[in-house]
Amino acid sequence: MMLQGFLYELTGKEEGSATIKLIPSCPIYKAHFPGYPITPGVTLVQIATEMMGKQLKGARDIKFIEPILPSADGPVLRYDWAVSEEGRAQVSIFLLPEEKLCVKMTLGV
Repeated sequence: MMLQGFLYELTGKEEGSATIKLIPSCPIYKAHFPGYPITPGVTLVQIATEMMGKQLKGARDIKFIEPILPSADGPVLRYDWAVSEEGRAQVSIFLLPEEKLCVKMTLGV
């Protein structure tokens, strides 16, 4: 399932980096978690694969450093990635404008 247009809007993209705006009215937030909505980790991984235009083959070393919470105007995130010749993507997700590192992961793509 593509999450673009459902959970997020793409606001900018270049080689190895993209910015997105989360959609706070997305129904995912009503279920995860009621009374304390948080962006699910699995959706953050899915967005990374969508940004890279790759299929997920595996994931490891995922570190959730800061929760990504919905806000009235929708949080803006920057995804940075680099893909090795072996098909490993090093991905970092930052909350903007603070440039706060929220997630680091290694994905097999």
